[in-house]
Amino acid sequence: MERVYFDKQIFSNLFKGENPVYQKLLSGLYQHKHNFLYCYSHAHLLDLKNDKTNIKYKELEFVEKLVGDNYLSYHPNGKSTFCYLVKPTEAFKDVENEEELSFSNIFDDIDLSFASQEQQDLFAKAKDILSNQKFDFDFSKISNLPEDTFSPLSKILPLEASSMTIMEWTEYFMGMVKTMEEDKTVYKGLRSVVDKNINNGKFTVDYNTIDFNDDLKNSVLQKSFIEYVTTNLNPIGDKEVSTYDFFVNAYFTLDLLGICKEPSKSVRFKNVMNDAYHSYYGAFCDYVVSDDQGFLKKTKAMYQLLNIQTKVLHIDEFISYFTILSNNFEKDINTFFDLLINDLRNGLIISSKPSLRYNRKTTTIKPNAIYLGYFNKVDNIKEEDLDIIVLYRITHNYSYFDFFREYEGVVNKAVKLFGLDKNFKGEYDWTGENKEINEGVWTGRTWEFGNILVFLDINKGTEKLSLQITIK
Repeated sequence: MERVYFDKQIFSNLFKGENPVYQKLLSGLYQHKHNFLYCYSHAHLLDLKNDKTNIKYKELEFVEKLVGDNYLSYHPNGKSTFCYLVKPTEAFKDVENEEELSFSNIFDDIDLSFASQEQQDLFAKAKDILSNQKFDFDFSKISNLPEDTFSPLSKILPLEASSMTIMEWTEYFMGMVKTMEEDKTVYKGLRSVVDKNINNGKFTVDYNTIDFNDDLKNSVLQKSFIEYVTTNLNPIGDKEVSTYDFFVNAYFTLDLLGICKEPSKSVRFKNVMNDAYHSYYGAFCDYVVSDDQGFLKKTKAMYQLLNIQTKVLHIDEFISYFTILSNNFEKDINTFFDLLINDLRNGLIISSKPSLRYNRKTTTIKPNAIYLGYFNKVDNIKEEDLDIIVLYRITHNYSYFDFFREYEGVVNKAVKLFGLDKNFKGEYDWTGENKEINEGVWTGRTWEFGNILVFLDINKGTEKLSLQITIK
């Protein structure tokens, strides 16, 4: 089941249903819900949190009817992104109740009663450094800069403070972020200064090239785009930068440096950051869909830069594409094998190699069809007295995991095509089979048709879902 990621505005347009085009699309999305995985993420919840009306609750319920519990979220503690079985209305409760982070009383509630004297002394020393020792940033010197540079910077830097503690600076920084979120002129001014003094229109995005990455070495940065982002996140080089932190900061930097910026009239700091989150989560899906040209442009640039092969589509493109995709499923077992035979004969051969140890030749094929709405690669393994055909899935994006809903969808499609398996197992048992997969004891499904054996399971070598067809 291919994953589809709509940005918040597409969900809103589907929810409002004012445009007949969206009404028709919504009908098709419901009709083919069993063929696709519609996903939502933490970014959608942040967008809805910004809505001060109660309409957001109705929109949440609407989104839930489409996406179910297919939730993508990043957790900073483990520095990983994963899929969670959580419905939007449930996930939003946590996001809605999140309090703004404050550093002023961060040490107040720490219990040191069980700490050794040495540990207590170290804690007291760290607290003193962070809370009491002043550091001179001396931003007052920027008053000597030209007015078109000084004015924007004066809105974000603490000019009146001769020195600040690290905790005071952190609090100020959090306030500065909030200011940029609430006053769009602040971020516009900052972006204008950075663009003018670093890029000045020299380095822009071309979808056919990512030369802007290396071209930046010729600017005052003296670094490639990737090096610049990485250095900002890890200036000393002593820590691991998560994929999430890199991607979000890189997306933001595309706009800040003027490499791929939106028109000044429409840009808002909070919107740029939320778009960065959507773009990141979209990289775990097969399709990202939006009607925002600025978002589409930056997302295409990021994906091309990082070799993420998720398709990025304007809603008009997706509607045409969806019509084709919706008719690209096997109607019955005969259609399935007809498509497979055609791909074995005419599919694009990626590689073909003999085994060094066995009398075996393996040919890897990129098929024209996506089998059971999921499998997009075929290995044709020929031995002396049998053929083995293995269908599996390869994605060139951030996705390294499967949703349980994907297992459920593929199994149910297979049962619909092939019938009950030889052990009379039918559609996916949600509770029981999820547990078996977690425990590594899932046996999948097995069908026999004369001299043909069809086996759907998790491949022990790749630990990925696969469909094996053995012809004796």
